[in-house]
Amino acid sequence: MHYVTCIYCKEKFDRDKIEFVKIKERQYAHKECAEKYLTKKTKDEEDLEELEKYIKNLFGQNYINAKVRKQIRDYRQEYKYSYSGMLKTLFYWYEIKGHKFKNEEANYGIGIIPYIYDKAHDYYYSLYLAKTANEGKNIEDYKPKIKMIQIVSPNSERKKNKLFDLDKE
Repeated sequence: MHYVTCIYCKEKFDRDKIEFVKIKERQYAHKECAEKYLTKKTKDEEDLEELEKYIKNLFGQNYINAKVRKQIRDYRQEYKYSYSGMLKTLFYWYEIKGHKFKNEEANYGIGIIPYIYDKAHDYYYSLYLAKTANEGKNIEDYKPKIKMIQIVSPNSERKKNKLFDLDKE
């Protein structure tokens, strides 16, 4: 008998008798409650989960430290940055621009976001504009037509040096 509490409905149940879903370490939920919760997730919650997942992968840890959580909250409240915008900014800086992530240089945080958020926004906006401009166009119309040009190799005629002739002078 393993009695646990559902994190959604707060009801105790025996996980040996009732179907359950393991949410996190030592957190369980009824299978039905978990399905209801997953369908009710807002876009913000999904974006926050994706951001946290990327940061965990970036830091090589399985948790988000307090400093990073505070930075995320501050950027959200102070700068009005969206979670997906922060994720795309980090992706732009480390994946697209190719900067190497070093914990010590990053001071164990994500403080680079306010400095490059606008550049990342411009990059993704230009991608959006290119996509909308090319929407509905056939790529076959824009493929270059290959035209073969053959250049005849030049015949190099050797110039004969004029020899000095005493008879002619």
